[in-house]
Amino acid sequence: MLRAIRLTLGAAVVLVAGTTLAQQKDAQAEGYYPLKKGSKWTYKVGDNVIDVVVSKVEMVMNEEQYTIDTIVGKEPKTSEVVVVKADGVYRLKAKDDKLDPPVKFFALPVKKDTSWKVKSKMGAQTIEGEMKVVADNEMVETPAGKFTTVHVEAKDMDFAGAKTTVHMWFAKGQGIVKAQFIMQNNETVTLELKEYVEGK
Repeated sequence: MLRAIRLTLGAAVVLVAGTTLAQQKDAQAEGYYPLKKGSKWTYKVGDNVIDVVVSKVEMVMNEEQYTIDTIVGKEPKTSEVVVVKADGVYRLKAKDDKLDPPVKFFALPVKKDTSWKVKSKMGAQTIEGEMKVVADNEMVETPAGKFTTVHVEAKDMDFAGAKTTVHMWFAKGQGIVKAQFIMQNNETVTLELKEYVEGK
């Protein structure tokens, strides 16, 4: 399972670890990204846990950018930078690599059947596919409780030649409460929200 987590972190940092957005942007994001610096999401991954922490909020070229760290054990394993635009939430950077162009992983306004193309590069790696809002009122239960969610699917997303299907479930006031990665060898890794602690 730990090997699966390591293999999945590259995809997770592009599509999932950034589950947050500034509190003043809540109206624009329809409430799906409540955030303060220091906010932490703890996810259950099999018998293991990972933490996602908002480590930095800064203004860059008139945009508020948010640095998100993904922690396995006690050490940060990956980090990313996300930004909110009028049409959705975008990932700008993963580790030290910029995403060119940035990858939208959540569309605004929220509407069932909305879909959008993804075609980007992260260093020497390519990311290509399509994402879609397959449901906007789906019930999901995790160790943290029951949530009404928006379900976003990225079917057969191409990560540097490897096909991965990604499912993400977003809940108001919580961010991503569940995510699932189905790799081309049919290995599946599921993250479920165990606890959300709002920053101060």
